[in-house]
Amino acid sequence: MKVFVPPFVGFAIFGVIVLLQSIFYPTHLGDMGKGNLHAFMACFYYCWPIYFITALLTQGLIAIPVWRYVEDRGMLAKDITVIIICTICFLLAANIAYIIWDPHTGRLHLAWLAAMMLMIQLIYWIINSFVMLMLEGKVKVKVKMPVKRKAKTTQAPE
Repeated sequence: MKVFVPPFVGFAIFGVIVLLQSIFYPTHLGDMGKGNLHAFMACFYYCWPIYFITALLTQGLIAIPVWRYVEDRGMLAKDITVIIICTICFLLAANIAYIIWDPHTGRLHLAWLAAMMLMIQLIYWIINSFVMLMLEGKVKVKVKMPVKRKAKTTQAPE
């Protein structure tokens, strides 16, 4: 359950964003590789099964063992783990951005791509952690449904 549900929730949220974006800006196979946000969305749109399998493997082989390791540790160990995860996300984002970057667009574009990739990864891991906390029962989410109340009727006494 902890291997499947957190990546599924994260991918469902990103999938909805990509689908809504593709309504306003249709994605085509040729859009991939242009080094912009639309190209990244097109890549996600067409390659999500591969990304999802990668997310499941990452969840099962890395995220859950790290989660179990820091679960009983103190706050310092948890803070160090968060810093290490953020550093790994930054390094991966910088490498991915460099791979898809077109040098003719300038270094500012490279920095923007790296920041965008970092943001996407960190948002994914925040969602993943929140869902893991929910599955363990440490965070409870209550959804209150609106209750229809009967209108008070006043009848005149007879």
